[in-house]
Amino acid sequence: MPLERRHARIPAAIALVALAAFAVLWIGVRTPFARGMVEGWIEDAAGLPATVESLGLGFFPSPSVRIGGLAIAQPAGFGDEPFVTVGQLRLRIPWSEIFDISEVETISASDATVRLAVNPDGTANWSKLGGEPAPATAAPAAEPVRWRIGALELERGTVDYRDLASGSHAAFTGITLTADDIEPGHGFPFDLKAGGIFGSNTTHLAVKGQGRIDSAAGRYEGSALEFRGWLGGEPLPLAGAELAGTLGRATYDGALGVATAAEGRFEFAEVPGSFAGRIDFGETALAANLAVTTEAFAPRTTAIILGQPLPATTDPAAFESLQFALTASLQEGVLRLDPVTGRLDDTNFEARVVPADRFVRAKLDRIDLNRYLPAAAKTAPGRNVAPGKQATLEATVAELAKLDLDAEIRVDEARIAGATVRDAVVRVERGGESPP
Repeated sequence: MPLERRHARIPAAIALVALAAFAVLWIGVRTPFARGMVEGWIEDAAGLPATVESLGLGFFPSPSVRIGGLAIAQPAGFGDEPFVTVGQLRLRIPWSEIFDISEVETISASDATVRLAVNPDGTANWSKLGGEPAPATAAPAAEPVRWRIGALELERGTVDYRDLASGSHAAFTGITLTADDIEPGHGFPFDLKAGGIFGSNTTHLAVKGQGRIDSAAGRYEGSALEFRGWLGGEPLPLAGAELAGTLGRATYDGALGVATAAEGRFEFAEVPGSFAGRIDFGETALAANLAVTTEAFAPRTTAIILGQPLPATTDPAAFESLQFALTASLQEGVLRLDPVTGRLDDTNFEARVVPADRFVRAKLDRIDLNRYLPAAAKTAPGRNVAPGKQATLEATVAELAKLDLDAEIRVDEARIAGATVRDAVVRVERGGESPP
């Protein structure tokens, strides 16, 4: 055979060998043995048993892997539903990284669900990820592994959260996420959209900004965040209420189980303000603290948006302006607002409130009670009857009693039907009323 003809056949032979190798890989990846290998790799990384329903390989324009029906089991004691399920997971790898994968061109996932749970003893299922921590040694820490994801995409994601210690439940559904150029210690842009369910309430939320990941320390951060959304469900009317704002910085420390938010600005139901907060997932039950400060707003307008219109009052200018600052804390499933301070029209106030118990303790510096009573009844055309002091107090207590509160309100100085009363105390008990 002439030398030229033999040389001409070499490329063809190489192509046939490569095609045969690809065919073997393409067929082999569909075997139980191959699925078992992938399940083992995922189990080593997650520290929890994993199963895979199907595998697929692609080679053009670059190597890719498709995993179908991925499920990662719950840790012992957290039920039978999988911790994580993913309908389809696709990874594309550059040819240059085929033997040392530290960069992934794209990761796309669809129909993914993560079920977060906290047992009554305060143990969280996510604390079991990665298996048991290695014992501490005096050896120097290894250099952090470098990796990069060119593009990340998620469609139809769900995060379900259940706290069996407090009985609380929340879920985010319909999650879509896009992010680019992700690598440890570097900022990257992201865009997140989701719907939420909290008891009888629903929400739609969209957030975009800069993310940052420190995978070695388990720390995650967002900055320069912009958000917008909508909240509906009881007691809001059908139209719900809109939300928009910014957040300077949000973090989650996986080692401590603590999430924080700082430098937040918002406008909700035409109430502008600022906020900062902290959630501790590491406590026996979910613990949270949120500080909110509003600017002055028109409470009548906000009350209409929230489906709770304020009644007509003797003075139409009553409830003209309100601003307040509060600290809300959630401990052992009980929400407390303490302290609450602010100004309603010309009255400064401070209070502490436990909504679940309808408990209110408040102190006011001065108030003209006549302004806030229901509009006076008319006894003759064009003539109103001004209530007396006792009638005004009785009407005030009656209005509070309608709310079924355990309330005690102290007033340094109150104007009542032309009289001035100092150091007044109004008490109302749940299920009835007591005289002032």
